[in-house]
Amino acid sequence: MRSGSCIGFRKVDPPLSTDAEVEELVAAFEDATLPYAQWTHRAHLAVAVVYLTRYRFDLALDRVRLHIRLYNGKRGQADGYHETVTAAHMIRVAAYLQSKVDPLTLAEAVAEVSDLCPNGWLAAHYSPERLASDEARRGWVDPDLAPLDDRG
Repeated sequence: MRSGSCIGFRKVDPPLSTDAEVEELVAAFEDATLPYAQWTHRAHLAVAVVYLTRYRFDLALDRVRLHIRLYNGKRGQADGYHETVTAAHMIRVAAYLQSKVDPLTLAEAVAEVSDLCPNGWLAAHYSPERLASDEARRGWVDPDLAPLDDRG
């Protein structure tokens, strides 16, 4: 799940304090009406939460792959998809959601996984060279610094 900003372009997180706001963001993402300024790291995580609560992991990952590519293409960011980053986030969010004993609302889950997966968390698991490689962008590559199940 790639996040970042273009030169002179500021990302703005929508509130996402209710389940309805989370659902609206995901719907806008899926139909590519979500403004690119709102396609933030937290928005990526909101999509992960919704898909992982609705679908089995493999279907959720396929769906997020498809929709990120469609969204990016419609928003002029066709080369913006990164498979390893996307899959790593989905793995971590899925593990976290499965570990919860009490059900969370979508908004609560987005808030909690935002703390679990802050921007840059993959740096503890991947060297910059490995994560930036074409191989990692096109397909899954294993971490070279620490396993993903290491929360450190």
